[in-house]
Amino acid sequence: MGAEQQSDAAAASGASQRRPLEGVRVFEISIAVAAPCCGQAMAHHGAEVFKVEAHSYPDVARAFGSAWARDPELADVFCDTGPYVPEMSAGKRSVGLELKLPEALEAAKRLLATCDVFLTNFAAPGIAELGLDYASVVEVSPNIVYAGMTGFGVDPDAPYYPFRAFGPNQAPLVGWDALTGFPHEEPAGIPSIAPPDYMGGLHAMLAIVSALHERDRTGEGRFIDISQLETTVSFLGPYLVGQDLGVPEPFRNGNRVSWAAPAGIYRCAGDDRWIAVEVQSDEAWHSLAALAEWSAIDAHDGSGRHALSTYPHDTLSDRLANHDAIDAELSSWTARRSAQQAAAELQALGVAAYEVLDHRGVMADAQVHDRRPYSVVPSPRLGRDLFVRNPLRMSRTPPYVTRAGPNMGGDTIDVLAELGYSDSEAQQLVDDGVAFTDARPEVTLERPFDRWYESLGIADIYDADGNVTGGAV
Repeated sequence: MGAEQQSDAAAASGASQRRPLEGVRVFEISIAVAAPCCGQAMAHHGAEVFKVEAHSYPDVARAFGSAWARDPELADVFCDTGPYVPEMSAGKRSVGLELKLPEALEAAKRLLATCDVFLTNFAAPGIAELGLDYASVVEVSPNIVYAGMTGFGVDPDAPYYPFRAFGPNQAPLVGWDALTGFPHEEPAGIPSIAPPDYMGGLHAMLAIVSALHERDRTGEGRFIDISQLETTVSFLGPYLVGQDLGVPEPFRNGNRVSWAAPAGIYRCAGDDRWIAVEVQSDEAWHSLAALAEWSAIDAHDGSGRHALSTYPHDTLSDRLANHDAIDAELSSWTARRSAQQAAAELQALGVAAYEVLDHRGVMADAQVHDRRPYSVVPSPRLGRDLFVRNPLRMSRTPPYVTRAGPNMGGDTIDVLAELGYSDSEAQQLVDDGVAFTDARPEVTLERPFDRWYESLGIADIYDADGNVTGGAV
């Protein structure tokens, strides 16, 4: 175990250290990624996060489920099996309330009165219809930090106010997709990862922590208006300024960049194996050209002739102008080597290069093993479950949670009791369809890959008290 892992394990053991956000209570009503990833980060650093859920409008993370659980006999617990449940809700408490019903809204307001933060990424009109807009919430909790992560802000006079949005459609809306792909092809788009969602979540986390700090100083809460459109546009700053200054409009350029050449992804020996190379200086270019010439004796006609050394391309402008020809010759060199061999040879000469890893390669990567980016903790539905832990590593107070994704509605009764509802009152809310609990809590399943956790060696395994019980090597 490395020094960092020893520090993390020692700090987490027995949950003996007070984490930065302990004592902070968060009321979260959310969907998909943007707000959930913010709440998840807060939970990892000690906040108590109440995720309020409804059967009438479930989080898409619940709808995904897992393919291995598509069995009619598991239909009522399918919503607890999706991998996005622990990814976005590890450490949270799930409270089942149908908020469109007055009695449910009343219970929600009781909970709000005990909370420090209100977090949502529902559309502004929708959250207002529920009676949970800022004006309504602040009546219940005057000093609350209210973070509204809407797509387009909360100004009803703004042009896009009534629109709904997700991260994948924010990217084309602000022009990201127009920059993504190859110049001779249609825009590639970035829908599978949805960076705008995560960027919005990071902005929200910073804003909430700042507002809590300010509240500690002044005693006053804050309303945080986060437009996900604006957070996404903010990452296009240089391009937008360039348009104002008359710089030519940027275009799709595949893997190429204006400050390095050659730069790209090159095929290597083997099935779908590739290497990323970026030559950032004339010195690196000379090293690459010399290496290719030395290695060319088995190529072409066996004479040792090689195009990389035929044309000196001593300047970046020369290499950019001849990028296609250089790529063709460099590809012929990489194609005769494994990705690992090509990367090692180039790195030894100071050329930036690395194998393009697939998911299997990432799991086996030595750096990933060293950082141990995953956690395995007890799960009420799956026995135990794996998810990515928060990457903000603090000495003495590392991020961790003691429970994976909650069952949908699994904490409803406990939370209602904490809010002063008697057993009979809570049960009546459930009987009336105002609240709900988890389906068949006695049913425990197991992910098909559960037994891989120890052998993969990339996760710390925690018990219900936060003690690291396995995984560290």
